[in-house]
Amino acid sequence: MLILTIFYCFCFIADIFEDTVPFATSVLDGYNVCIFAYGQTGTGKTFTMEGTEEARGVNFRTLEKMFDIIKERQKLYRYDISVSVLEVYNEQIRDLLVSGNHPGMSAKR
Repeated sequence: MLILTIFYCFCFIADIFEDTVPFATSVLDGYNVCIFAYGQTGTGKTFTMEGTEEARGVNFRTLEKMFDIIKERQKLYRYDISVSVLEVYNEQIRDLLVSGNHPGMSAKR
């Protein structure tokens, strides 16, 4: 199943996150999930996905929600979690969680 949502200018991260909340449950129910930000340079993709310490982005909020659900289900299920964070830029794919794979930046863990 493919779900496509297009967000236009002046959206708040919280509004975008509300549309991604069901994915946290879906991935824990066994579905593959990808949250993908696409757009021109400077349009806020990184900010939307990562956010700041004060205003968490979609990635962090979704992971927090996933771990909340895991905690709620801990007596029923055991989960093994793996996460990939990739960047596609100038036709090159970079794994942002691998140290040294992104020139000029350190890996985030």
